[in-house]
Amino acid sequence: MDFSKVRLVLQGGTVKGTTEIAVPALQQVLGADFTAADHDVLASYLREHIAASADAGAWPLTIGAMTTREADGMTWVTTAFAFDAGSAGAADFLFEYDAVIEAVAKHEAQVVVTDGSGDTVVRGVLTDMIPAVTIHPQAETGLGDMVGQGFRHVQDGADHLLFLMTLLIPAPLIAVGRRWAGRRALRGSLWAVLRVATAFTIGHSLTLIAAAMQWVEVASGPIEVLIAISVGVAAVHVIRPLVRGGEDVIAAGFGLVHGLAFAGILAELGLDGSASWPALLSFNLGIELAQLTVIALVFPSLYAISTTRWYTAVRVVGAACVLVAAIGWALDRLGVHANPLAPVEDAAVTHSWVVVVALAALAVVAVGRERVAAEPVPVS
Repeated sequence: MDFSKVRLVLQGGTVKGTTEIAVPALQQVLGADFTAADHDVLASYLREHIAASADAGAWPLTIGAMTTREADGMTWVTTAFAFDAGSAGAADFLFEYDAVIEAVAKHEAQVVVTDGSGDTVVRGVLTDMIPAVTIHPQAETGLGDMVGQGFRHVQDGADHLLFLMTLLIPAPLIAVGRRWAGRRALRGSLWAVLRVATAFTIGHSLTLIAAAMQWVEVASGPIEVLIAISVGVAAVHVIRPLVRGGEDVIAAGFGLVHGLAFAGILAELGLDGSASWPALLSFNLGIELAQLTVIALVFPSLYAISTTRWYTAVRVVGAACVLVAAIGWALDRLGVHANPLAPVEDAAVTHSWVVVVALAALAVVAVGRERVAAEPVPVS
């Protein structure tokens, strides 16, 4: 409930829109007794917190019908609204929106724009620091925002992050049969990382594009379960190699599944089947940049630890923790049991820098202790 979705459709002299807000978020500003049936209360509130203007001044606002839907265990209220832009409808205009944001600092609103040609793109994210955005007649001008959306949704996706990080753990190792029995040099390790990253990229890019363009359609429920399974399989492979070079196969195969989940993000934003090719590719670029960022921040520490005797313990304990997290996700997404690790997951995503710093600190300690142990004892 920490974000709202605003969609604007540019139609000549009229700008039509909808805003979707979770009821618990609205209760933070309208009182705990607010319900989805309190249309007049919500309409009055939105009139004070939605505005659009051009050089000639503010545009008249009309609040329209309201509908509700159930998702993520909450009721969401969608409210239609429209601006009469008159002759200024084809020009740039300033869109202002701070519903809920004005009272809840961490709340955000994603603004999606569909232009006159039918192309749709995320135009920006409004926060308490950025309560307005300039809307251009052509949606393509928001490609930078699409890159940001792709990056952000990987950054906020604990399962995607954990899957990628788990695939990086075996990169410095060599599999002999069904066990890890050797270590690669730096060059070989980097080549292994490149193969994994490329395989994952190819896999998720194919299904992201196919699903976003509505060439294929898969229910989100099974996809989320399969993603949890993918994390579990990656963890098992870290403990005992499933097949030689298996991380490449796992990355490519389950990358197809993760791509469908990324496409689901676009659908949630209202971009399924309507995103322009530049917008779609920009979103995918954001995903790749997030992936490269994870590799750059995590792999150096993993490789440093792999040069010490600590790596076996780090590998096994880390994989066991990942496997527990995957089981928790699977049970939760199957409706069997609520994920007991959800608070830990939220904390790790919110403070992901702590994980990076902790891993780097562990690498420093492991390498330092190894060097101390290797130093000859002076003879007196």
